[in-house]
Amino acid sequence: MGETVAIDIGVFLPLLSAEGQGQAGESVAAARRAEELGFESVWAGGHLTGCVPMLDPTVTLAMAAAATTRVKVGYGVLTVPVHPVAHLAQQLQSLQFLSEGRLLVGADTGGSAWAQWRGGSADSPVWAAAGVPYEERHERTDQVLEQLRSLLVAVPAEVGDAAGLALRPRVNWPPFLIGGESDADLRRAVRHGAWFPNLASPAYVARVLSRLARLGAESGRVVRPAVSVAVPSTLLAPGTRARREPPAPTVLRRYGIDAERASAMPVDGTPERAAEKIVEFARAGVDRLVLSFPETDWRTQYELAAQAAELARRELPVRRTATAGNQTGCGGWARVTLDLEREPAAYAFLNSLGTDVLDASLATALEEGVREALAGEARTVRVHRAWVHEVDANEWVFREAGRRAVTEALAAERAGGQP
Repeated sequence: MGETVAIDIGVFLPLLSAEGQGQAGESVAAARRAEELGFESVWAGGHLTGCVPMLDPTVTLAMAAAATTRVKVGYGVLTVPVHPVAHLAQQLQSLQFLSEGRLLVGADTGGSAWAQWRGGSADSPVWAAAGVPYEERHERTDQVLEQLRSLLVAVPAEVGDAAGLALRPRVNWPPFLIGGESDADLRRAVRHGAWFPNLASPAYVARVLSRLARLGAESGRVVRPAVSVAVPSTLLAPGTRARREPPAPTVLRRYGIDAERASAMPVDGTPERAAEKIVEFARAGVDRLVLSFPETDWRTQYELAAQAAELARRELPVRRTATAGNQTGCGGWARVTLDLEREPAAYAFLNSLGTDVLDASLATALEEGVREALAGEARTVRVHRAWVHEVDANEWVFREAGRRAVTEALAAERAGGQP
C-alpha cells in the first residue's frame, strides 16, 4: 500500500557547534527521537567542508540506522563528482544493506544551492583535493550515477581500468534524489525520478513542476518526478512572540535566490503557523519536506515540528498509490497516486499532471474507476503521480488502479489514516 498522508516530513540530524564540541552521541539520540515522533526520515549533510565542522555522513547515517528500525536515513546531499565511484558504491551498498533498505541518496553536482548552503563553490578546495575539474561536474555526475546503478545491483561495470567490477551483496537500488535547478539538473531529476531542491518556496516548486513535466514528455518519461524540498526551520512554542528578520541581501546573493522566494521559504513560527506552510508545500506538489534547524536545541525543535506535522496532516488529503496489472504479462500495467480530500464537497476529478503526462483517454478511464469506488460520494480527487508504461498502458488497468487507490484511501480514512 502507499502512504496515507499527502506529505512526508524529515529532519536533519543536529549540526556540530562552531567549535565542534559537545555533540558526540547527539546524532544517535536525535535519530531515535525522530523515529519516536513519527518523522519519515533523518538526514546528514554530505559535504567535506562547510560553515561548521562536518562529520562523514556515511558514518553518521550508519549510527542512526543502527539505533532505529523504521525511520529512513538520507544524504543531504552527496557531491557526487568528487567521490571515487568504487568506494562510494561500497559505502552506499553497505548502508543500504545494513539499514535493510532505508537509504535515501540526495545527489548533487556541487554547483547548486546545496553546495552554496554548505560553503562549497567552484573555489572550494574540495575540487582540487579530489583532482576533479569543477567544469566537468555534470559529465562526471552522470557517469558516476550510471556506474552506481550497475554496481549496487551487482551488475558488472567498467570502472577505471576494471572492466568487470561487481560488488556483493546485491541490494535494491535506493532512491536517488537529484539536487540542482539548471536544465541539466532537471533532466537528471527526470531520468532518476526524483528532484531535491534546497531553499525552495512552494510557488517556486509549482513553477518548476511544469518544466519537469515538459522535460519528461520530451524524454519519453511520462511519470512526474517525486519532489523533496529542504528548508530551514525555527519553531516557537505557542504564545511566544518573535520578530522575523528578513533575509540579508548577502545571504540571498550567496544562495542565488530572490527576496520573494526567500521570504516564502522557511517553515517557522508556532506549530500552527508552521503547519500552514507545510500544507502550502504539499499543495504545491511537494512529496517530502526536510527541515533543518539552526537552533542548537534540537529536542525542542523536533517536538514542535512533530506538532506542526500532525496539525498539517489533519488538513491534507489522504494519499494512496495503487498498481493494476503486471509488466511481465500481456494484460497491461498502471500505477497511480491519488489524493482524496477528507471533507465531502462537490465531486471533482482533477488531472493535475496535464495531458503531456496522462493523456485524455487514460485520464477518463482513471476517473471511471474513481467514480466506481466513490459510489456516489461527493469528493475531490486529484491525480498526484502516474506511471505510464508506453507498451503496457491501457484504459482497463488505469480504471482498475483508480478504483483500488480510492477504495484504499477511503478505508484508511475510516481507520484513522493508519497504514
